[in-house]
Amino acid sequence: MKIEIEWIICLIFIVICAVIDIRKKEIPVIVLALFGGCALFYTMIWGERAWVEILYSLMPGFFLLLLGLCTRESIGYGDGLAVMPVGMLIGWKGCIAAVVGGFLFSAVFSLVLLVGRKAKGKSRIPFLPFLTVGLGVLYIAWKRV
Repeated sequence: MKIEIEWIICLIFIVICAVIDIRKKEIPVIVLALFGGCALFYTMIWGERAWVEILYSLMPGFFLLLLGLCTRESIGYGDGLAVMPVGMLIGWKGCIAAVVGGFLFSAVFSLVLLVGRKAKGKSRIPFLPFLTVGLGVLYIAWKRV
């Protein structure tokens, strides 16, 4: 039952962040802080992971922050900050799988836009909706729903 609660918390917040990302192309710090605080609180009180595993689970988010820094925010800092609590809740393996899935979905979507001439090479699309799809696919795959 605990794993279900972790997924529910994760999916609720990531859907909220994705909707905001689509509408505003940014994620408010207050939403990210609330998400991170809930994830940290849950992990500290009910989580059964060792601190080392929690630190590993933050790495995909740090990677996205570093990627944002290197690409002058082609991928926004909010994306990296949103991925950190996801890692705390579902673990580093699930987080990496969700991020890779999100990248794959966004690449396919971008290719369709480019081929259909609906976007140019420098066009920006929000990443969190694709991360949400990646999380959904991962949940279905893990639970075999």
